[in-house]
Amino acid sequence: MYSSLLDAPVHTDLTLLDVTHPGLRRWLQRLGLYTGSHLMRHDEEVNYFPVRVRTHRGDVVVPAGLGIRVFVHVASGERKPLVEMHRKETGHVETMSCGRGCIEALAHLGLAEEAEVTFIRALPHMDYVTVIERRERTRLTEGEAARLWGKGEDGIERQFYFAAQHRPFVISDIIGGRNVREHLRTHGITPGCSLVLESIEQTRELHKPGAEPVTISSQSGLRLYLNRTQAGQVIVQSDVRHGQDADAGHQANGK
Repeated sequence: MYSSLLDAPVHTDLTLLDVTHPGLRRWLQRLGLYTGSHLMRHDEEVNYFPVRVRTHRGDVVVPAGLGIRVFVHVASGERKPLVEMHRKETGHVETMSCGRGCIEALAHLGLAEEAEVTFIRALPHMDYVTVIERRERTRLTEGEAARLWGKGEDGIERQFYFAAQHRPFVISDIIGGRNVREHLRTHGITPGCSLVLESIEQTRELHKPGAEPVTISSQSGLRLYLNRTQAGQVIVQSDVRHGQDADAGHQANGK
């Protein structure tokens, strides 16, 4: 049975037949996936967390939506998404599965191809209770707080994630592409506006990425997160139908 990854069965051996987008094909080849490689699609809910890492810019927080797109070649020789590294594990960024806006956003945090990175820890899901322009109060996820870049009263550039409570923080840039910027605009947050962090509270439910990725793994165990557009460009073959026919044949012979 032939299909794209979007329609492929889960927990079944899949053979990679084609990748219709040249850029995606090259990216997968860099990760060791070629025509004839075997994959598996997963259906379990993946709980994403932002992560704290150390780059040449010091300690930074990478939102989960960005962290799943950064692949690191760690000291042990494995390649894995940034969000799946372990405490104190080190390595260098090998590739990133995102467009220019995402790449520029990651550069803010000191993450680029060949950049050295040390994993510190995954972070709990929190809400940042924030006042915008001294008028409107809103709640930001920890990932949204990590995407806001600016300066506090000390004049040092940092993420809003690290902002001091009850002190003004002026946004100079938003780390992310158009969708992220438009989403934060609905909160009333744009470059140039002033925020004050009131408090940080444990969230009552987990914040999930805006678009659920299609999760697959290679034979070597490397887990990959593709968006739905990318998944639709990967053509695979499944032996599910063949297996079902074989089972039916065995049952018929047994009668």
